[in-house]
Amino acid sequence: MNNRSNKGLFFILGLLVGSLIAIIFAPKSGKETREFLKKTLDDNKEIFEKTKETAENLIIKTKVQIEDMIENVSQSIAEKIDNSKADKE
Repeated sequence: MNNRSNKGLFFILGLLVGSLIAIIFAPKSGKETREFLKKTLDDNKEIFEKTKETAENLIIKTKVQIEDMIENVSQSIAEKIDNSKADKE
């Protein structure tokens, strides 16, 4: 994923969180708020699914990158330990 799509994802997530907070604190009755939320969710279901999919893919990619970094660091440490032992002998 490139930097532009990450910014877009975070923008959409921020927009959704801000909207949700505004709705929760809006001076409407509970019934009106629930109806509005249901309609909003139904109207934007495709966007929410796409955002969820993008976030899941980003999480998977990040997990793989972290695992690769851990493996590289582990190998580097093992090599340095081996080199240190060889130097002492």
